[in-house]
Amino acid sequence: MRAILLAAASPLVFTAGVQAQSATEALRDVITITGTKRPGGVDVQEVPIAVTAYSADQLEALQYRDISSLSYQMPNVQLEDIGTSPGIANFSIRGLGINSSIPAIDPTVGYFVDGIYYGLNAGIVVDNFDLEAIEVLRGPQGVLFGRNVTGGAVVLRTTTPTDEFRFNGRIGVETGLRYVASAVVSGPLTDILSAKLAVYRSDDDGWHTNQFDGSSHGANEVTIIRPALALRPNDNLEFILRLERGKTDGDGPSGQNHVNGLGIGGLFPRGSFGMSIDEPGFARADWNQAIFETNIGVDFGNGTITNILGWRDYEGRSLADIDATPAFLFHAPSSLDQTQWSNELRYAGTFGKGLSQMFSFVNRV
Repeated sequence: MRAILLAAASPLVFTAGVQAQSATEALRDVITITGTKRPGGVDVQEVPIAVTAYSADQLEALQYRDISSLSYQMPNVQLEDIGTSPGIANFSIRGLGINSSIPAIDPTVGYFVDGIYYGLNAGIVVDNFDLEAIEVLRGPQGVLFGRNVTGGAVVLRTTTPTDEFRFNGRIGVETGLRYVASAVVSGPLTDILSAKLAVYRSDDDGWHTNQFDGSSHGANEVTIIRPALALRPNDNLEFILRLERGKTDGDGPSGQNHVNGLGIGGLFPRGSFGMSIDEPGFARADWNQAIFETNIGVDFGNGTITNILGWRDYEGRSLADIDATPAFLFHAPSSLDQTQWSNELRYAGTFGKGLSQMFSFVNRV
């Protein structure tokens, strides 16, 4: 098991007692969610659906690293990767899920970042940071999110450029060795224009030992850069441009050939960390994305017209030792190139006491 040797955050001076107290307070925060697509969001306690949500402070208190680290924090939810290729999601909610890395198989749990749907399971379970909130909606969500959400939807929101200067930095070292550093700086450029730059870097030497040749295994490098601009000419008009550039490069999955439940066969008992593979494999991914969001406040129903235009380009290459033995039995290469466009136009407003309406038009290519 990994151990954190050093972690630091801005401000760089703090005590363990203060950390424990702030973590407890964070887990009691009132959370506003946007998964219902209502203007300004709503209190999670007032939503008539099964939803679990975490604010940025709560994610920090839970020592969030990637989406799979929340699997044991929510009922009836599993947010794991596929195992045969790093970064590919194998999500299931209330027993509805798929167990395949084949792109042609539609998922049952939709994954949304800043309003755009990820059309592939690949490139999802990667290190993440710079988050404003995570929402997991359980049960069919087709009315709000369209297809591929029969099990539910996972909704992530990155931070938005702020009107006041803010800076958050973090560094960490874990056994392995693994080095992690991230920084987010946000603030105004003019009276109506704000900007943000978020940068993340992780360098993992690999924690496992491959008994086939005594080498370290599990090495991985992750780099993510997120610039953003927000233009707010007046109180009723907002334009937000979010960009992201990401890259990962590392070994293939650290597979283990298990002894079965009767203690027969296999190389290593379950619960151990032993592994011996003749093919270390590799996993590389490269992606770019852009999201342009427009929000217009209108008098009609005191509502908001929102348009979210999204583009994402993803390339992935991997090689895995599926049999997880020192013999050449089953090695699986894979290659994936994907480009997607999507646009969502919606209106949400309130007419009279307690009567709200929302109209949404979504197009994905």
